[in-house]
Amino acid sequence: MATSNSQPSDPKPMKIVVCVKQIPDVAETKFDTEKRVLVREGVRNILNPFDRRSIAEAVRIKSLGGGEVVAMTMGPPQAEEALLECLAVGADRAVHLVDRSFAGADTLATARALAVALRREGFDLIVCGKYSVDAETGQVGPEVAELLGVPHVTGVCKLDLETRPGYLTAERETDEGFETVECRLPALITAAERLIKPVKIKEPDIEAVRGRGVERVTALDLSTDSSLFGHAGSPTRVADIISLEKSRDVEFITGDADQMAEALLDRLCERGLFGGWGEAEERAVASFDRGADPIEGRGVLAVAEISGEELRGVSFELLGKGAELARTLGGEIVSLLIGYDVSGYARELAARGADRVYLIEGERFADFNPLYYASALVEAIELLRPYAVLIPSTASGRDYAPRVAARLGLGLTADCVGLDLNELHELVQFKPAFGGQIVATILSATWPQMATVRPGIFDKPAPDWSRSCPVERIDVNVPADDRYRVVARTQEAARASTEMDDAEIVVCVGMGIGGPENLREVEPLARSLGAAIGATRRVVDKGWVARQQQIGITGRAISPRLYIGVGVRGVFNHTIGIQRSGTIVAINTDPQAEIFQTADYGLVIDFNEIMPALTAAIEQRKARLVGLACD
Repeated sequence: MATSNSQPSDPKPMKIVVCVKQIPDVAETKFDTEKRVLVREGVRNILNPFDRRSIAEAVRIKSLGGGEVVAMTMGPPQAEEALLECLAVGADRAVHLVDRSFAGADTLATARALAVALRREGFDLIVCGKYSVDAETGQVGPEVAELLGVPHVTGVCKLDLETRPGYLTAERETDEGFETVECRLPALITAAERLIKPVKIKEPDIEAVRGRGVERVTALDLSTDSSLFGHAGSPTRVADIISLEKSRDVEFITGDADQMAEALLDRLCERGLFGGWGEAEERAVASFDRGADPIEGRGVLAVAEISGEELRGVSFELLGKGAELARTLGGEIVSLLIGYDVSGYARELAARGADRVYLIEGERFADFNPLYYASALVEAIELLRPYAVLIPSTASGRDYAPRVAARLGLGLTADCVGLDLNELHELVQFKPAFGGQIVATILSATWPQMATVRPGIFDKPAPDWSRSCPVERIDVNVPADDRYRVVARTQEAARASTEMDDAEIVVCVGMGIGGPENLREVEPLARSLGAAIGATRRVVDKGWVARQQQIGITGRAISPRLYIGVGVRGVFNHTIGIQRSGTIVAINTDPQAEIFQTADYGLVIDFNEIMPALTAAIEQRKARLVGLACD
């Protein structure tokens, strides 16, 4: 058998199916607050940006070893335009799942239709985009893989099909850095932004392929049971849409550097600076006193996660919110931790509010493997039968949770920024979409109700170290599976990643700082504020900071109380990631920079002048103001 040290073999012809989606251009989409609908009139439909990379990579692979590239989409008749773009890039065939019965599909119903079509088509490799930038779930790819019974690798930024026959070797993005994974074919991958540059296609290129046939597939072609697809087959539904657009009227602060710094701090103090910003907020959660035995089937299961040697903060946030939900339901809040040797973390989970801690341990779980983790969580759910399951919306959580949902036929809402219970005790899940312009309230028709939750949204319970709870191990039957194996790991930015999760204040650098050597001018300000450092895409592409610190449509969406943009131009693809910030400060030498249209306060000044002045002013106030409270 070939090993990772084998000589590369000649690439073999492959059949690659690329699943793509046509979406409205997020930058042009607006929300009608009166009608509570998205305004699509006059908005261009485009091929999802991540899918442009998927089709480019598939064509590249074919150019090396031959084979066939098939583009596939599900959508209304106009979605054929997305397939024509794929043909223009170099796809050999295009397949369009088009039928009224497909309308209203959520991620699971979409995955179900695609999986049936893919099984019918046949494949060696399926390539999807990492997510679609309108809905931002990233669930369809892993759900398709689960329904087809093949392994998957998400967030692929490098792909090699030559090292080991019958396997792919992929470098994938994680929250901490990168992993190199060997995955047996057939398989599914999702393409990250940096996998390959998309091919630029112009209108004449599309017109040149318009005469080529697009194969149309109806629901009846896939199954006589139309209830599997579309709205009828969807376990989740959108109950309401709420606009989150904030109207910010920028106030420009003038004067010299010292005057600007003092004036800005005056305004920030009025908004709460030094009243706790920069310190992780924790509120005490009393031990769960029900006064009666907990009601069976009404518990909330909060999945915990480890980063490095510590529990991630989102583990505690889910316990805090889960305890609140469990009290209303009359059940327990229980914590589940999966890993190699994790019993030492149980005490802190109890101190943070867990009524019971369950551990799934073993060598299988030493490295993250979505196949193993999904199987473990499925067994835990079937054993414990909780009312709701909350999973961190981290790179790992978003990787295995969709497989769990697909295997159990459950609804799953991704990247929630709020959770509540309605009068029927349904879990109301608040999910941002269209770059944070709107929040959709999602309800699920299946139990347990299941959601991934964005880090940094809920308060962390303060630890009560006198508190204890039962700790139980769950023995799971997860057989060895060599289809997916981690062969290398690079922890490039583990601390930066977790800091960004919890940040109350973020200082973000753009190309306006000039070069990586000028980060040292910004770092003292970040330290003084207790802030995390973020960056724009171009800064990350230049290698000045780690990818895990990128903010924007293809990076992170953040919601700090204070965001300070230093030398940030403010294009839509970046500002889409900061819309949920409480206060936005922009520092730029160009008074016409787009960032000022998004800001509360603007300083038109060179960052080299304002950074020392602002840092010094903050330090002086911290020294002067007792208890870090504003005058």
